[in-house]
Amino acid sequence: MKIKFTYIILFFILGIQVLKAQIHEIPFQLKNDIILIEVNINDNTQNHTFVFDTGASYDVLDTEVAKSLGLKPDYKQEASGAGGITSVDIVLNQKLNLGNTISLDISNLILVDLTRLKNKLERNFDGIIGYSLLRNYITKIDYDYKLIQFFEKLNEVKTEGYSRIPFQFKGGIPIPQFDISLTLNNNENYTGTIFFDSGAALTLSINTPYNKRYKLNEKVERSIISETENLSSKSISEDIAIKSLDIGAFTLEDMVISLANDKEGVSSYKDYLGILGAKVISRFNIILDYTDYNIYLKPNDNFSKKFEFPLSGIKLKKEDGVIVIGRVQKNSMAYDKGVLKGDKLISVNDITTDDIEKYRELLKQEGQSCKLVLIDGEGKRKEVNIELKRLL
Repeated sequence: MKIKFTYIILFFILGIQVLKAQIHEIPFQLKNDIILIEVNINDNTQNHTFVFDTGASYDVLDTEVAKSLGLKPDYKQEASGAGGITSVDIVLNQKLNLGNTISLDISNLILVDLTRLKNKLERNFDGIIGYSLLRNYITKIDYDYKLIQFFEKLNEVKTEGYSRIPFQFKGGIPIPQFDISLTLNNNENYTGTIFFDSGAALTLSINTPYNKRYKLNEKVERSIISETENLSSKSISEDIAIKSLDIGAFTLEDMVISLANDKEGVSSYKDYLGILGAKVISRFNIILDYTDYNIYLKPNDNFSKKFEFPLSGIKLKKEDGVIVIGRVQKNSMAYDKGVLKGDKLISVNDITTDDIEKYRELLKQEGQSCKLVLIDGEGKRKEVNIELKRLL
């Protein structure tokens, strides 16, 4: 009985220590594999939705949200991002709160019109937060349970089952950087340094100089052109399929990556392979240690899930509440059969809905035939039958 009582006391004490060690735990939502969290600004009564982004060197607030809060810029400064260097307004010394226990008392917010990124994410959000938070804690991101936990020291975190990858902040850029390897379908292998960017809604984007050096686009059978939005502009890239991607001790197979064509911004940096994005990162549970420069990765429940490939050749978007064709790939059956950008989508396989995600799911059924009913720019109804097969 005495032994049992002692065990209970020890368990209680250890339990209290664990509770003290973990500073805070916050839930998050996922949209297109991007993490969204709630942030309070200056103890305001309303919380705001922020993207939690390992690729954010500074905190960002949407210009319209800043106006609604009565925040006025203190000065202008040039800032570098995915689209290059641009002049931005900055408001100084703001307070950001996450939950009840984490507070960043002196945060300088860059004011940016986030409309482009909101349209890309198809979700309204108010800001972006990253390095200012990550530098202060050991951060554990659990995609299985959609939780982020913050700790003071690494020994407070269970790292069993995780694989450690050392990283650097080269070039004064506070985004984790380390080497990965990719293998093309012709079995040629390439290695280089990537930016670990959980705020980039992609698998892997190859930097322009890297692609020019190794001519990856000339070593694949097929490619398609796509558009990518960033903070200040649109970027045109070329998508290709690869055999595999090696990250530390882990291998991910059969995916589509992008070859950048940017002449400015991060994608134009010559000493890097490219940007590793959320569609890969979200397949791991992650521990980030910015003190000793280590990332710990552990495959989560989505690790073995097949990557998506372009099948239909059409991209959907909503305009004024109406679902329309936003883009048509020229090497697709949809293009050959006369589907045009701007056509209104009325139904897919006789299913009519205002839920764009429902239509997208119907267009992901590889190997299936698909009937589209559309209204063109002249108001004429047309019916098109296409086969859903890989374009890459």
